[in-house]
Amino acid sequence: MNTSRYIPRGLWNYALCFVALIALTGPNAALAAPQDQQFFTSFEELGLRVVNEHTIGQAPFTATFAGNAGFRGTAALYRSGTNAFWIERGETGTVTFQQPATVVEFYARDTISNGGGKVEALDSGEAAVASFDLTGNWRLYSFSNLGPIKSLRLGNNGNGLSGIDDFGFTAMVGMPPEPPLSPVVSGRVHTFDGMGIGNVILIFTNGGGVAITTNKGDYTIEVPDGWSGTATPFKDGFIFEPPDRSYSNVISSMAGQDYEALEVGLPVKDFFTEEFVSDEDVFDLMNRSIIFSPTPDGTSYAAKVRDISYLPADPAGGINLGLDDDDSKFVKLTGSETVSIYGSSFTGFYVGSNGYITFTEGGREFAESLEKHFDLLRVSGLFRDLDPSAGGQVNWMYTADGVVVTWLEVPEYGTGNSNTFQIELFFDGKIRISWLEIDARGGIAGLSEGKGVPPDFVETDLSELSTKPPPPAPITDHLTEEFLSNGDRFDLEYASVTFTPTSDRTSYTGSLEDITRLPTDPFGGKNLGLRDDNFVQVLLSKQARVRIFDQSFPTFFVGSNGYITFIRGDRDFSQTLAEHFETLRISGLYTDLTTTHEGVITGKQLTNRVAITWQAVPEFSNTSPNTFQIEMFYDGRIRLSWLEIGSRKNIVGLSNGLGVSPDFKETDLSVRYAKP
Repeated sequence: MNTSRYIPRGLWNYALCFVALIALTGPNAALAAPQDQQFFTSFEELGLRVVNEHTIGQAPFTATFAGNAGFRGTAALYRSGTNAFWIERGETGTVTFQQPATVVEFYARDTISNGGGKVEALDSGEAAVASFDLTGNWRLYSFSNLGPIKSLRLGNNGNGLSGIDDFGFTAMVGMPPEPPLSPVVSGRVHTFDGMGIGNVILIFTNGGGVAITTNKGDYTIEVPDGWSGTATPFKDGFIFEPPDRSYSNVISSMAGQDYEALEVGLPVKDFFTEEFVSDEDVFDLMNRSIIFSPTPDGTSYAAKVRDISYLPADPAGGINLGLDDDDSKFVKLTGSETVSIYGSSFTGFYVGSNGYITFTEGGREFAESLEKHFDLLRVSGLFRDLDPSAGGQVNWMYTADGVVVTWLEVPEYGTGNSNTFQIELFFDGKIRISWLEIDARGGIAGLSEGKGVPPDFVETDLSELSTKPPPPAPITDHLTEEFLSNGDRFDLEYASVTFTPTSDRTSYTGSLEDITRLPTDPFGGKNLGLRDDNFVQVLLSKQARVRIFDQSFPTFFVGSNGYITFIRGDRDFSQTLAEHFETLRISGLYTDLTTTHEGVITGKQLTNRVAITWQAVPEFSNTSPNTFQIEMFYDGRIRLSWLEIGSRKNIVGLSNGLGVSPDFKETDLSVRYAKP
């Protein structure tokens, strides 16, 4: 039971009426002034079970009471080894701790006129070392810095008045000492020349956990004392030396557990730059346009070229920058809009008369070279010695979704020729370069990351990228639906939704179909042993890997509350959109579920997928069963299926782990993905 969830945070994680904790405190006595607290009118609200005496593991205590006929001096089991006692009006008693406490906190009330209740802290010699007279409604009281407290004496204040009206506490006394710090395994994953490799997943088997390297390649992980197992690094496109490390009975920290990474099997990087060398390599991009779309991590682009007969953005009405020969001017964007290149965003940019845009500083270079092109973040439409002061103009303007700079009939220096081209910077990160008539016989076109000429630079034939027009921008789909109790009832019972990755693997398309049984029979699956608000890590066998949003994992975490996560395990039960989108997550039925008394959660690995099934699992506050399944195919598809669902408030769908999008709009899965 999760009773503690309904207790105000000010009362910690459980209904504390009295707490006795072992604490390392000094000998100086101090009494904390009572604090007004909102509390319960009766312990019956907690549904406490009455018993005569109770012992908590290594923390036993004894309570003896004497009182009126209505005496019910009792210990009541609350939750997870905590206890509550209470005394009715007029009773007295003693609570003796078998192991002395140095900090005691308790709630009490005495609503009798003029008070009368009293609580004394006694040392091992039965001498009172401190006391409180109780008045008024529920308040928090505290004994501390008194030395060892052996017992509490409960009763009246000696003035002939009645005793305590209500006194309640839970006791955790004689707690075992803090466990020793767990050993730490740490190291670095790097290339042969020492460059750190980030986002490497290291799997520590046998309950060791999962570590992920930082951008510098470092990792640190606490493992259980005495842990034995194997650590194995994973990252797409890399092999590691050593391929794994074995450990036995780790009882102290181990540093320097390094791995050397070797990049393998990755395609040659495209640098999206072409140099035209006069008559030997004539400029061949006239009447063409190339759009560069950033990859999800912003480190590269997908590019497509198409034929054009006019500039995509009409330059008429643009603002003439009035550039001279070998000149540069800064354009400052208004509002909060930004433009980007290689993952870096800017609120302005520099326009150079010699055919390029830069971002960190202006450029007046006129002699084109690969060294100059790559020395700054740069978009080169036609890096050439151009002279707008001799003819034509360079202008800029806003478009509906970005800004555009056009070199309109600008000649090369000392010539009367004409060159017309255009650079568009879109607010979503895309870049488009377009050319009409180009008389120049040489020059450089393309993108620069600003880190110098790459050691492995290979020229890109821009005209051969593709002749197909770029696909239309997909309609944004946030792949998530939230059901809000009676006003928005769950409508996916006996249905299945398959999410198929898009070609760039940054999103998914969905398809819905009716079902009468779960696609993967859970019979024969492994019981994951999950209970309330818990998770378990699943490590796939036979080198299988699952994918979500183009990230690949050999392991994942199954949460009892209806979801799968990948970076870390999660116990959250709050079913909020903020929590759903906080990490990479698949929510089959994200709600407060518990298998403490009924239901089971199983896992089953097949040749092409792995299936996790929640079978007849009720919510904490609702005994109606919920049966659903999450399947992850090794080719990247994800399938969610539901049979009988008793829950009325929950979240289903996929999360990319980037937080709730500012433009988030719920997806009605049953409508959007229905077959026509």
